[in-house]
Amino acid sequence: MLILLALVSVVALNGCVSKADSNPLKVTDLEIVPGQIKTSTIELKVITYIENSAEGSAAGSSKNTSLLLKATSTGRDFLANQTTTFIGKIPLEKTVNVTQTLTLPKKGGYRLEATLFEEDKEVDRGYRTVYRLESLPADSHAIGLQIDGIDFLVRKATEDKVVIQSDIYVTNYGAEASQDYKLMLKATDIDSKLVADKQWSNTGIIAPEETAIRSVNLTVPDRYNYVVDVLIWNNSTIVGQGQDYVQLNATTMLSEKQRLATRGTSTGVFVNEVAAGAVPEEMSVSEFERPSESAKTAAEAPGFMGLTAMIMISLAAVAVRKRR
Repeated sequence: MLILLALVSVVALNGCVSKADSNPLKVTDLEIVPGQIKTSTIELKVITYIENSAEGSAAGSSKNTSLLLKATSTGRDFLANQTTTFIGKIPLEKTVNVTQTLTLPKKGGYRLEATLFEEDKEVDRGYRTVYRLESLPADSHAIGLQIDGIDFLVRKATEDKVVIQSDIYVTNYGAEASQDYKLMLKATDIDSKLVADKQWSNTGIIAPEETAIRSVNLTVPDRYNYVVDVLIWNNSTIVGQGQDYVQLNATTMLSEKQRLATRGTSTGVFVNEVAAGAVPEEMSVSEFERPSESAKTAAEAPGFMGLTAMIMISLAAVAVRKRR
């Protein structure tokens, strides 16, 4: 009798498990779409697809259903955030989707778990995992700043080095004054991908709807072409960027042969002289190596001396003709 009762109980329990497994409500898929990305937080929009199939014991629409979405950190298994959405009845042979949003710290990864309930009874689950959220750049409108352009001026040119002043136009499109962010500027050779120079500066505090010009100097080898990147950093996160090009070895199209040829750039002719009062703070006067007044006089003297010599030679020639 004991053995018979044991067998009957096993059959009964198996029937209960089969009945639970045969529930027509299933979580078929989860889609994750990033929403607003800020410097320290991120919004994740999770779309859960739920199907009420024709299989199972249900003869029609489901009972009232709800969906619980939880985000658990992958590193320490902490519950970071959760939300519950009431769905209602799901018609037979229909698939519905439910969109839920979670705001999470933008650090590490999370296990997203969608649990489906019917009349407060769990019927199915779905999972997704996201990683390395800190690598996602923040939206530019989240910090308000945007790089609107870069101008390049040659400040010094030697045989193999060029000092280029980069004037960066930073606009605050936000409703409030911006924070003071770190500004990184780097020049990378287009062909070799080698970084020729990298400098740091600051955006400073910029008022709403105003544009500020931040000047940064780069010293690069002459006769190369560069891509210049501007990155706005907030601690260890890139929150804005811009890009432009400097060609110190420009090319031109030969129309008659339809091929590219190196035109070359005489960088020295682009050297931009500036007054002493207009020297940017980042640059010292010594960087320009302005000639002294005595040097200027010495440089200008040959022109006047040449003119005097020509006049003297002309007078001597007239005197010789008169004697003859």
